[in-house]
Amino acid sequence: MGLKARWKNSTRFQDAGYAAGTFVAGLAVNLVGLVNIWDIPEPPALAALPEGWHTLPLAIGCLAMLGKRRHPMLALGVGTAAAVADILLGGSIALVMVLFDLIFSVGLFASARARASVTTAVFVLIGTVSVVGGLATGEFRVAVFIALQLITLLFVPLWWAANIRQQRQLGALDAERTAREAVLAERASMARDLHDVIAAHLSTTAIHSGAALARPPDTDRDRATLQAVRTSSLAALEEMRSMIMLLRADDPAASDPTLPGGLDRLPDLVEAAAAGGLRIDTRIRDVPGIPAVVAHTVYRIVREALTNAGKHAPESDVRLEVRPAGDVVTVTVANTLTGAATLDHHALSSGTGLTSIRERAALLGGELTAGRDGDLFRVRATLPLRSEP
Repeated sequence: MGLKARWKNSTRFQDAGYAAGTFVAGLAVNLVGLVNIWDIPEPPALAALPEGWHTLPLAIGCLAMLGKRRHPMLALGVGTAAAVADILLGGSIALVMVLFDLIFSVGLFASARARASVTTAVFVLIGTVSVVGGLATGEFRVAVFIALQLITLLFVPLWWAANIRQQRQLGALDAERTAREAVLAERASMARDLHDVIAAHLSTTAIHSGAALARPPDTDRDRATLQAVRTSSLAALEEMRSMIMLLRADDPAASDPTLPGGLDRLPDLVEAAAAGGLRIDTRIRDVPGIPAVVAHTVYRIVREALTNAGKHAPESDVRLEVRPAGDVVTVTVANTLTGAATLDHHALSSGTGLTSIRERAALLGGELTAGRDGDLFRVRATLPLRSEP
């Protein structure tokens, strides 16, 4: 794994990197002389120590930074002890950087109770030190100056961490809302799909049974019609069951493996349509590597086109062609116009089938046209085999 990938995927590696970087920066700050920054009397035993001793509390504070994510309160305790030791040595900018980072980590990673405790302690410390400093010097402006410095050092990291934490919560809520909206949209699409599936199969059943009732009794033909009705009814039940299971699933987006209908089921559609009286010339070529969702859409388009032909042009000649053409697959269903068919019930035509398959094609980045072409009614769709990058 490369250094960049390790940095991105490992929080421990990030914490170690920040700790090492802070130590190097603090060491550089100490070497240029930014030490003894607090104007307080030092104990005689410590006053004689060289400035290099500031490196020791700096190293302890940086080691505490390694545990700031898993144990933020413990890390802050160790860092505070190191800061106190550094103050006794005269203080340094390096420990200010360490303490700032550890307080920020408490605001970001600690529990709500721990954050409240630290915030309270910070305000008490700011108020106490400011008042004591003002009384010691006898000047109000000194108290204000001390308060502003301590607010910058102790309170700003807590406020900054709270702001980041709030933004993360808002981002999580937004992602959850987006996912919920996607689920609702998927369920609405499935509801439309369920309507199309059941309407098409029931229309086929009604047409077959209506044709059988309109013709004189014939045992063999009637049995064939009944078989077609049974096949269509069972298919409708199967599709309804798969849709219901999909709607009840915890993750509706994972529906591709169970999409009902693909190129392998086109012969069943042709057989059922031929049993209803259509004369179909089939030219279906193999489409290697076709995505499941594209195959599903091809199946829906062919089924809707054959159902419409059976409704509005019974006993017509139909030409069905499915073939790959580069990065797309084209689907063409053309039937001769035998005159307006008289549907014996308004439920046999909902008027939404072509709109639905046109929307399906558009969602995949393809297009679908349907309309009269001379003495034919032609449905033609072009679907991309790969999504756009």
